[in-house]
Amino acid sequence: MNIRILSQPETQLGNEVDELLERDVTYRRIVFVSAFVALRTVLRLRERLLGQMENGAALRLTVGIDLGGTSREVLEKLLRWNCEIFVLHNTIARATFHPKVYLFEGTANATLFVGSNNLTDGGFYTNYEAGTRYDFEFTTDTAEYDRLLRPLSPFLEPQGPTVQRLNAQLIETLVTRGELPSEAEASQRRRVQAEARRRGRENLPQSPFAPVAIPLPPLLPDVLRREEPTPAPQQPVQPVVAPPQQQPAAPPAQPAPPAGQPQRHAALRPAGVLVWRKTLPQTDALNVNEGSHHVGGVRLTQVRFENPPGRRIDQTTYFRQLFADYPWEREPGRHSDQEHAFVPMRIMIRCRDYGVRNFEISHKPSGEAGQANYTTILRWGREFNPTVLRENLTDTVF
Repeated sequence: MNIRILSQPETQLGNEVDELLERDVTYRRIVFVSAFVALRTVLRLRERLLGQMENGAALRLTVGIDLGGTSREVLEKLLRWNCEIFVLHNTIARATFHPKVYLFEGTANATLFVGSNNLTDGGFYTNYEAGTRYDFEFTTDTAEYDRLLRPLSPFLEPQGPTVQRLNAQLIETLVTRGELPSEAEASQRRRVQAEARRRGRENLPQSPFAPVAIPLPPLLPDVLRREEPTPAPQQPVQPVVAPPQQQPAAPPAQPAPPAGQPQRHAALRPAGVLVWRKTLPQTDALNVNEGSHHVGGVRLTQVRFENPPGRRIDQTTYFRQLFADYPWEREPGRHSDQEHAFVPMRIMIRCRDYGVRNFEISHKPSGEAGQANYTTILRWGREFNPTVLRENLTDTVF
């Protein structure tokens, strides 16, 4: 038996699971146990897990619904898999279902993961998690394998009054009882909580902790992204003024700008992780010679940017991953594979705050054309084009 400790994000559980599913092996059984289950992660694994079922593997999932961690859409997708799926829930509020176990059992060997990783993109890729991987060889490790699995049997083979086999009636009952949110409801709840946290941080000291970039999950293929529910329209984003403690000393008083003009503030570096930078050429800054054409926005290229440090980004997928949580849709009048999203961003130019604006991000995978070209662009937009030209942004750092 081989035992290895997994520390995420340095070692991502999603990559470990991918490696097992990519092997030319048919497992006898695969069992997933997770307190929270995310739709995107389920879609990411679906075809390979169902392929294992077609080859004779017994697939079973035991999932939780506590704390709103699993949505209606997730259970509806899983129900279509026609495998054994159990929901475990104790009606005593303080008894939260919280285990995470993943088992791949073959005829000659088996792999078991036990740790803190939920079946979500955070649990599989971006959260800080800890777990243990056990690799067994049969028949040498059979006795030890049976010994370790025995105390996990309530999760691997659940039964009793806190367990229900998943079916359509169970889903409807849980929805009616308000115990199973939709993806839209869960998203709205996260937005409300984030806004409450933001307001609660006003007038507080600056955090003593620093943001550090971590690897992103793999980009969900376009055919699977179309299965995600369309996000509910978001409320307009209100500009956020940094707490006074985070602002440097105010500069000398200056005359107020004309009505309608942006306010000038002391220079601020927005809190968060630097996700990209680029020195703008003339074409990105809309500053081109007469007879030439600008590209209408900032081409999101690699420019040797590293995220996380030491790993250069793949510009063909990085930005689509970066903005994956925003509503994407087919871009009218463009190529069949071209899609776009509108992302609210605060923009500051030479210490002048232009507030939060919805910038269009356009992504076309075929633009790569086998030549490592850029596939994503941030468009300034007609309303902001005059500002970009007036500020003469050529050679400035975006």
